[in-house]
Amino acid sequence: MKKDYKKVLKYGFVSLVCLSILAACRDDISLQHMKIEKAEQIMQRNPEEAIALLQSVKNTEMFPDFLRARFALALGQAHFTAYWVMNEDSLLPYALQYYARPEVSDTQRILRACKLSAHYFYDNERYKEATEMMVEGSRIAALSNDTAARIDLLRSVANIGEGNDDFKGLIQLQKQLMEIDPDTTRRYSNYNSLAVSYFCENLTDSALLALRKASECLYTSADSVQALHHVIRNYADILSDAGENREAISLQQRILQQYKETGHPFECLSYQSLSRYFLNLGQMDSARYYMQKADSTRVPYIDQDLSLSNYFMVQKTLMDYVENGSFKIRDIAFFSNRLYNNFIRDQRKLAQKGKVQLLLQQQNMNLQLEKQKERTFFVGLISLCILLLFAVIWYLQRRKHLLLEKEEELEALRRLLRETEGDISGGNDKFVKKMLLQQLGLIRIVATNPSSDHQELLVQMGRIANKDVVADDLLVWNDLYKTIDMVYDGFYTRISQKYGHILNEKELQLCCLLKSDFSTKEISVVIQQSIRTVYQRKTVIRQKLGMEEKEDIAGFLTPLPLKGEGNT
Repeated sequence: MKKDYKKVLKYGFVSLVCLSILAACRDDISLQHMKIEKAEQIMQRNPEEAIALLQSVKNTEMFPDFLRARFALALGQAHFTAYWVMNEDSLLPYALQYYARPEVSDTQRILRACKLSAHYFYDNERYKEATEMMVEGSRIAALSNDTAARIDLLRSVANIGEGNDDFKGLIQLQKQLMEIDPDTTRRYSNYNSLAVSYFCENLTDSALLALRKASECLYTSADSVQALHHVIRNYADILSDAGENREAISLQQRILQQYKETGHPFECLSYQSLSRYFLNLGQMDSARYYMQKADSTRVPYIDQDLSLSNYFMVQKTLMDYVENGSFKIRDIAFFSNRLYNNFIRDQRKLAQKGKVQLLLQQQNMNLQLEKQKERTFFVGLISLCILLLFAVIWYLQRRKHLLLEKEEELEALRRLLRETEGDISGGNDKFVKKMLLQQLGLIRIVATNPSSDHQELLVQMGRIANKDVVADDLLVWNDLYKTIDMVYDGFYTRISQKYGHILNEKELQLCCLLKSDFSTKEISVVIQQSIRTVYQRKTVIRQKLGMEEKEDIAGFLTPLPLKGEGNT
């Protein structure tokens, strides 16, 4: 029974620890899951906060597949919404593969993963893969009849195609967009984008046709004046490149007049374009005049935009060469130095941002470690409490078991007392039992628990012993051996002569008790050993004597002739 308790405690404790660890892991994953859900909820109105929340999610490599894919998609969407560079969103292709599994097959998330993965490839300058990803997404949207998703993908493809310089493919995608996009208010923008692609592919006539259609859409839809000016400026610039400078000047002057009336900051851009048109016509005075007007109305926005600033610098350098016949490096050098200084400043900002982010990550890691320590302490405390509970249960069960054993021992003692009370004429067995009880220090067993039953037992023991035996005396086996020989016709001497070289002293004593008709329970009381121990010793004796498993030991040993005696 004792081993059973130990086994139960052992497996119980191991199971408890395993369950505690699993519970801690589940709690941690549940917490991370809640963070991802919260980030998805606030992403559209506050993408920066969503990014910060998602960056606090740790140990994503330990996540189950569904949660890891969801985290990748959420972080990529947050970066895209916040206009962040997505070159580090390397988990997006993994998310796409997960949602494309047959057992998952989540079309909405597949389409979103296609779009975000395309931007990830684009920001890593893998333009071909980016374009292929957008085309694949458009194909999946068409198969699922998801027009809205298809339109969204085709609208996003413009920058991807320009980065890859694949203007033929871009033209095809833009045409598809115009065929399926029901939003007429965006048609001018679609035509404008198509015109730019035609122009980049050196299809000037097609570009001019697309721009005329864009202008018509703007006039009929009464859209914003700024959008109209953007389309007309493109139209004028492409007309100039096609050699139609007079018509380009007419269009640009119309736009310039409206810019002057409204004080629009793009007034300087119209002056600069007019300067270029007159330069193409060879009218240097007009070209110089409009360039000076462009410089006088130039706003800081132009210098902040490197594309427009470069545009100004190139045209002024070219005009200087045409007028003076020499190529001056001064303006180009200033511009190049400014580019270099801006690059260094941006690198320092990135480095500083990286250090700040690293510091925040370190602080977050420290917080995570503190939480982990608290969680580990809590799990350990629970484990300790449950272990103590197991120990208390084990102790109570053991105490109950020991009490039962003591009750059995006391019952055996009472039976012995009842059998041995009275005259010794009751038989040899009673006489030997009286001698044992007289020598046995039973008072010591019950003295620590002086209950009324025990007191009665002590009185009975004192009467049997005739009050002439000290309570603490133990068994004196040398005297008992003589008694046993006298009562049982030399039993001890006979077995010691025959088996003294096989059986040890304790085993000989056990044989004597068995001969005196002591039961196993009574023997356990006399020798103060457990019943199991008595059974084990009896088994060992049978093995040493070559007896059968259930054969009676006392019967086997009786009678044995003494050494030197013969058969009569």
